[in-house]
Amino acid sequence: MAKIERKKKVKKLTIKDQIKASFMTGVSYMIPVIVAGGIIQAIGKALGGYDIATNPDMVGTFAYLINQIGVSAFVFATPVLCAGIAYTIGDRPAIAPALAIGLLSNEINAGFIGGLLGGFLVGYLVKWIKTWKVPSWLNGMIPILVIPVLATLAVGCAFQFLLGEPIAWITNTIESFLNSLQGGSRFVFGAVLGGFWGVDFGGPITKIASSFATALNAQGNFASTAAKMAAGMTPPLGMALAVLFRKRKFTRGDIENAKAAVPLSFCYITEAAIPFALQDPIRVLCATIPGAALAGGLGMVFGTESPAVHGGVFVIPMMTNPLGFVGAWLIGSLATALIYSTIKKPLSVEEIQIEETAADEGMLISTKNRLWDRFLKKTAKENEV
Repeated sequence: MAKIERKKKVKKLTIKDQIKASFMTGVSYMIPVIVAGGIIQAIGKALGGYDIATNPDMVGTFAYLINQIGVSAFVFATPVLCAGIAYTIGDRPAIAPALAIGLLSNEINAGFIGGLLGGFLVGYLVKWIKTWKVPSWLNGMIPILVIPVLATLAVGCAFQFLLGEPIAWITNTIESFLNSLQGGSRFVFGAVLGGFWGVDFGGPITKIASSFATALNAQGNFASTAAKMAAGMTPPLGMALAVLFRKRKFTRGDIENAKAAVPLSFCYITEAAIPFALQDPIRVLCATIPGAALAGGLGMVFGTESPAVHGGVFVIPMMTNPLGFVGAWLIGSLATALIYSTIKKPLSVEEIQIEETAADEGMLISTKNRLWDRFLKKTAKENEV
């Protein structure tokens, strides 16, 4: 008697799930770029000094060229994020225009936030264009001519003419606000300055505050530079410590991201906190903003000064009161870790099942590999005999 097989119900993804999946795909593509660029820049600075990018005497040296490799890789972090998101929505035809929009986002100082927005705009625009009914002779030109030109031009114009003015206004507002805080409490000034690093992790808001601190550094105010560096190194280390404190609340992917976040924190690469922020933005910001603000405020109170505007742990020896800097950085990181590990929701039943399945598959693959190794060794011994 024939068996009647019922079709399994396929769970339809909600819009929220689709957006989250696109986010995580883009981030998974971006993280290796950030890691490569950040670590290579750190190697260059370790070889040639913290000012290797601005010192004219270092141009053309081995250390300078190594640093440039890292800089070149880091430039593509936002374009790769943008392309990864667009690819999940519009497939391969969305990659080229998304890369262009990602680079444009860097040019207009929209940062990774612009990359996120651009990825979705390009992806859904390409998806819509692919539904057009066109003559058969035009089908072959849609993915190689129509989509790249129209998607790049349309989203590019939106970025140039709609985002440019708001970004300029935000820049002027933040700079005026920071200027108004000078001459008041050192802790308050350092906390406000540092808090920006907990908002968008190397994005446009962070760059505004960073440029302000760099301008003060040129005027001889080295305390603001130390405060911004302590604050910028706090979010990634804080996220990594949160994973360490409450490992059961995090997925295997989070644990891997945390491992990468530690060395990137040492190198003053705040972008390492982005994967956590994209998955759980509200709770992450509730942890990173006070943590970064605390690090920046304590850095000012402890009297830490840094002539270097970048460099992370590699420039600590040349700071005034280096122990104060390390203390501010670690206290801010611990605050971030304690807050986030406390307020983060436990894994859902579905996430736990996915983690258990992944663990079982990993054990199965590991067992197969061990058996295969034993077989190869046994075969090799038999051949020797």
